[in-house]
Amino acid sequence: MQASKLLLALTIVALCGQPAAAVDYLTDIKPMLETKCYSCHGVLKQEADLRLETRALMLESDSIVPGNAAESLLFERVCSPDDDRMPPPEDGAALKPAELALLKAWIDAGAIAPDEPTPVAPEQHWSFLTVEKPPIPKLSGTVSDSVIANPIDSFLQARREALQLQVQPPADRPLALRRLYLDLIGLPPTSEQLADERPWDQIVDELLASPEHAQRWARHWMDIWRYSDWYGLGVQLRNSQKHIWHWRDWIVESLQADKGYDQMVMEMLAGDELAPSDPDVLRATGFLARNYYLFNRTTWLDSTIEHTGKAFLGLTLNCAKCHDHKYDPITHVDYYRMRAIFEPHQVRLDPVPGETDFEKDGLPRVFDDHLQAETFLHLRGDPTKPDPDTEITPGVPALLASFAPPVEPVELPAWAYAPGSRDYVARDQLADAKQRIVAAEAELQAAEQKAAQLPKTPEPTSEADDETEYAAIEESFDALDPKRWELVGEGWRFEEGKLLQTISGRDSHFLHLQTPHPRDFDLTCQYTTTGGDTYKSVMFRFDDSADGKFNNYVYSSAHEPGPKVQVAYAREGKSNYPGAGRVSRQIAVGKEYKLRIAVRDTLINVWLDDEFLLATHLPERRESGRFSISGFDATLALNHLSLAPLAADTKLQAAKGKAPATPATIKQAVEIAAAKLQAARAAEASLTATIAADRLRFAEDAEEAATTAAASIAALRQAEDLQATAEYELLLAGEDANKRKAAEAKRAKAEKQRLAAEAGKGKYKSVRASQKALETPAHNDSYYGATYPSQSTGRRLALARWITDRKNPLTARVAVNHLWVRHFGTPLVESVFDFGLRAKPPEHLALLDYLAAELMESGWSMRHLHRMMVTSQTYQLSASTVDADATTLAADPTNAFYWRMNTRRMQAQTVRDSLLHLAGELDLTAGGPSVDPGPKSRRRSLYFKHSRDQQDKFLSMFDDADLLQCYLRNESIVPQQALAMANSELSLTMSEKIAQRIGDATSDPSLASFIDQAFLTLLARLPADPERQACADFCHQLVDRSTLESAAERDVRARQRLIHALLNHNDYISIR
Repeated sequence: MQASKLLLALTIVALCGQPAAAVDYLTDIKPMLETKCYSCHGVLKQEADLRLETRALMLESDSIVPGNAAESLLFERVCSPDDDRMPPPEDGAALKPAELALLKAWIDAGAIAPDEPTPVAPEQHWSFLTVEKPPIPKLSGTVSDSVIANPIDSFLQARREALQLQVQPPADRPLALRRLYLDLIGLPPTSEQLADERPWDQIVDELLASPEHAQRWARHWMDIWRYSDWYGLGVQLRNSQKHIWHWRDWIVESLQADKGYDQMVMEMLAGDELAPSDPDVLRATGFLARNYYLFNRTTWLDSTIEHTGKAFLGLTLNCAKCHDHKYDPITHVDYYRMRAIFEPHQVRLDPVPGETDFEKDGLPRVFDDHLQAETFLHLRGDPTKPDPDTEITPGVPALLASFAPPVEPVELPAWAYAPGSRDYVARDQLADAKQRIVAAEAELQAAEQKAAQLPKTPEPTSEADDETEYAAIEESFDALDPKRWELVGEGWRFEEGKLLQTISGRDSHFLHLQTPHPRDFDLTCQYTTTGGDTYKSVMFRFDDSADGKFNNYVYSSAHEPGPKVQVAYAREGKSNYPGAGRVSRQIAVGKEYKLRIAVRDTLINVWLDDEFLLATHLPERRESGRFSISGFDATLALNHLSLAPLAADTKLQAAKGKAPATPATIKQAVEIAAAKLQAARAAEASLTATIAADRLRFAEDAEEAATTAAASIAALRQAEDLQATAEYELLLAGEDANKRKAAEAKRAKAEKQRLAAEAGKGKYKSVRASQKALETPAHNDSYYGATYPSQSTGRRLALARWITDRKNPLTARVAVNHLWVRHFGTPLVESVFDFGLRAKPPEHLALLDYLAAELMESGWSMRHLHRMMVTSQTYQLSASTVDADATTLAADPTNAFYWRMNTRRMQAQTVRDSLLHLAGELDLTAGGPSVDPGPKSRRRSLYFKHSRDQQDKFLSMFDDADLLQCYLRNESIVPQQALAMANSELSLTMSEKIAQRIGDATSDPSLASFIDQAFLTLLARLPADPERQACADFCHQLVDRSTLESAAERDVRARQRLIHALLNHNDYISIR
């Protein structure tokens, strides 16, 4: 205690030296206390019976002594040493010196603060009270109840009357219609639609029923629910799921059908438990599948919990991950009880009819997999520090748990837990199996036809002939053995231990090896090009036929300007020089070189002076042939030669490209094709038997004997399938030791399975028809079985029912707030994803509650609320402040009471789609896989791929949806937007097409008429006289400066540029 007082004294002395400044409680003190102290000394907790939310509560608990900071308990504790200071070290950082100075100055100055109401108990917070529909207020002003038929107007007008605020007049009808079209369908009206004189309500109903409305509002909800296509690294999926677009299509279709919001929430959270056999409903669980993250299960579940809370409840549950929520009545345990709800769930791709390749299509959905998975409280949110002593059971935050339904397990049909049992799966997989047989038959037939075209070769006369052993040859060229070598032509002589060819000729002087050379051989020769005429080439032929019309050869050429080493071949007497067999090298006359040639089947490697030059394939080989050396326009000297069979362990460099077919490979191809066909037939037989066994296994009334018999047959057929596959893979492996080892292991396993099946002890595997998302990067598909648990925990269904219960005070309010802000520009509750204790009672709480009750009473029909909002007089008011009542403008400059409409900016998708729509270029095709973004696409922006790795650049300029969190989009005005509208390919191209459409649609070709129609089409108003004149002058100037020859072309170009300029008008991108 003495140390504490000493530190306090020193602190006071230090702070006394600082100049005094006026301290404001609301801006300087209250935010500091809220951040540092309220979580332990506020409405949620009152540790040591201290509350600090108001001055009155501080005085009541003796926390402060006004006028004397030194005697104030609050100041003493925030200045205490680490062991005693507040806040404690584990709860946050200590107050900074500047903050301590402010607190001291405030207390010493008398702790002046305005009177504030004592914060209510959490259960009395406005958003935690059950929604009760308030009565529609009676109006007492000049506007009668009969004139205002819409409750929205009644609630707002009652507040305006109390404050004596004057509303603006209604917007001009074309401008109001443009607002309506852009809000409801995200597309501007045509000139014909702007002239529509039908009643407003009739137009509203028509737009609400249109597919374009569902598409527009699907994008809004996709923002809130964090839609993202899959992304990762290369082909590795790390986030979200492939084919998540099925969820997007479900959103569109649900809105088109005016499905209740409550039903949508239930299907997104628990569609697999609500309707386990309905693929249309299962699509909705993409909401959960989108949170998938490959590398960390805790990160995955944290995202799920956080955005379930924010999207549906307006609660920041994530703030309770590491400790009790600082501001809301959500405990650390509450967070992990919510985690327990999601703990068992996993993600998989289910098959869709007509497709068996999951790379092409599949249905991403969730399911409960690890039913017994435990949930542990993570100490301070650290997953490496689970608390084994705290029991965590599935549940919702205790404050709102009174109406939570019990968790009841859901028994699943086989359709859900054994996807392979579905009829369409059997049909599709059998069709694939049959197609593989057809393809294998065609492959075998082609291989046999190719083999039949091979030239006939004489059969070996004896076993010895078939296994000829070749002796290695070492030749020093001191003399030649005439039984081994034959010299052809003149000019050959021996000199100083070398064999010389002294006459330069072309294929007229040869040194022939009398005996056949090894098929696979290793040759080294030391030689010198001593002179010659043009090419100065020394040639080494092999596989040479008796008539010399077929051979393969390697030669070096000292011919300038392109000396080289070349692998070549002759067929029917014609030489061929493939580029892959050529290497440029300086070959000097008079210099000795050592050439090495190694050949294995069609692969040839060449070295010169021990330097590796090239590896390539010969087109084909003869079964046997002669070897020879000759000059071509060259004289030469041979010093030493070695020729030996190529050792089996000699490693050659692989050549680029596929090896050409040889008689041996052609014959082998027949064997491989036959084995492939056998494997395909075995696979079909196995699949057929497995399908039959599965049908009995998952049938409710199957006889046990029949089920057992079918299972035995399936086990045997699967063993035979594995055996045939192993034989095929063994042939395919060739000389690859690793592949052969794997194939032999598979064959041994198949034999073991076959014996077990024949003994009646075999077990078969059900048809695999789904693809489970990997739980860790170390897993692959083989880690997971073909079937899943036949029961689901029912936890998510209980959660969904709790969220959509009429007693839940949050769900409808949060949904209404989202609808309201997207129609009126500002939300009723400013913090759209946080309705907790920090959210002040909204200015129009009664209106919010009325609409929330209306939503629930209408069967949660969002279309009903859209209609209420856009048919209100408030919605149709002018956004302009021109001629506004000065008193009203001064009293409510932020338009909190909606006495005028708020001006908004088009969202990114609306900007782009409107350009295409006005140009007649928008492709309104609905649904299907996401498309690549880009200026060439004409699909609606909703259908663009949207992920970390793929985002449209044009859309990104206009505040496109943030992937991680987008409960309300930003509205920025930055230079890049103007540049995009001015310079993008899309804007330039569409302006030309819009100009043409406007010109084609009017009977008056005059420029004045064009200008009027352009303004009406793009801005929903006619130009003012100065604007009309400025546009005419602009066009005349462009015509005068144009270099185009035709007057008509100059006029067209000017009008196109005018449209382009109007697209960059602020009124175009604004919704007024």
